[in-house]
Amino acid sequence: MLESDFPASECHINEHAAVLKSIHEVKQQLAIGNVAVCRQLGNELAAWFPGHADYLDSALAHWMCKRTLGGKPVILRRNIKSTELPIDSV
Repeated sequence: MLESDFPASECHINEHAAVLKSIHEVKQQLAIGNVAVCRQLGNELAAWFPGHADYLDSALAHWMCKRTLGGKPVILRRNIKSTELPIDSV
């Protein structure tokens, strides 16, 4: 990010640093037996990551593609719906 002068590099790097700091702190809690805080961190990461990927990581991918290839990245999206029948209808 820094080498390519990505405009939002400071924000992106700071966000990753905050997550890594939290992980380090939770690792210390786990060492003393606090398993609940690990579960809470897992839930928080699961809630945080989609927004991070949608905004900061996609902006970085766009920037990198534009700088190296001269255009925007292709974004494929799909809406996955379950096709399984309910158990009581089988």
